[in-house]
This record gives sequence, C-alpha cells and structure tokens, in this order.
Amino acid sequence: MILDQLLGEATGAGGKPGMTGTLTLRYRRGTPLGDLRGEAWIDRSEGIKTWARGHLEDAEGVTVEAEGLFILPRWARERIEAGNPRYFE
Repeated sequence: MILDQLLGEATGAGGKPGMTGTLTLRYRRGTPLGDLRGEAWIDRSEGIKTWARGHLEDAEGVTVEAEGLFILPRWARERIEAGNPRYFE
C-alpha cells in the first residue's frame, strides 16, 4: 500500500498522473517495524502509460522494491481533450 501510494505520487508530481494498472513487488528481505525511507521515480512514459519504480529501505538497505504501471483513465483523457487538464478533482 505504501509503495502504491509513493509510485502514484511520483507519477502525479512528474505530470503523468494515472491509476494503478499493475504493481509488482520484490521482497529482498523482511521489513522491520521502525524508521523506513521510501523513494519513487518515473522510469518511463509512453502516451497514456507511465511506469514508476521505487523502494523501501531501513538503515541496512533496501527491503522491498516496486515497479508499477499507471494509466491515465479515459475520463481524465476526455477532460484534457475538452481543455480542462485538472485530472483528479
């Protein structure tokens, strides 16, 4: 859930908002309770599709990696075409 949100925020902040199409997680090791750091970024974009990547890490390194595909939904595309680019209001 945290990585889905982080990746989605990264796509929106990068000007490529969308809804989660797929989310793939790779667990590298157990994620302990406590302080964690999350990072996410846009990997690439093609038309209405945007791929984002990210991870969670603790003091000892990455615990889980994520890759997600985010798709700009039809209703948002219709708003853009109508001249109203406000995607998620």
